[in-house]
Amino acid sequence: MIDCKPLLDFIAQHESRGDYNVVWGGIKEKDRPDKKLVEMTIGEVLDWQDRIDPHYKSEAAGRYQIMEDTLRGLYPDAGLSVAHLFNEQNQDRLAVQLLRRRGLGDYIAGRLTAERFAHNLAKEWASLPCVSGEKKGRSYYSGDGLNHALIDVEPFLEAVKMVLNHPGPDPTERSER
Repeated sequence: MIDCKPLLDFIAQHESRGDYNVVWGGIKEKDRPDKKLVEMTIGEVLDWQDRIDPHYKSEAAGRYQIMEDTLRGLYPDAGLSVAHLFNEQNQDRLAVQLLRRRGLGDYIAGRLTAERFAHNLAKEWASLPCVSGEKKGRSYYSGDGLNHALIDVEPFLEAVKMVLNHPGPDPTERSER
């Protein structure tokens, strides 16, 4: 059994300081949601993101700073619908689905190295650094005028490796809805 909670907590600390209700800091107060994100349905979050999208460089929302285009294609794969709340449990579920998309199963099975899995995660979360190549230590999205890595390579790799060292429920298996 594998536990992704330490890795999710690590990612969330750098994306949102662990706050399930946070939105991208560049969004003006008047354009922020009327209520807490955890009280909104996924559909309401998507509607809000669509409304502000033309006016902002980012509409990142929640603990894992999920963008509208990502959320739109993600929630069905996580076994959720637009009627489900964008609450703590479902944001975590969405984040695990993002880990799966980026190779969690192959990493657990030993078909993907920690470095490759980390590189894939850096493509998903801009606060994470690339662990090799010309952008080593910088965000995969550095240079876009918006994003930069908020952590060094070694602590990130340690967090990735912790996935294999912590017993817990297997995140590659879908839980009951």
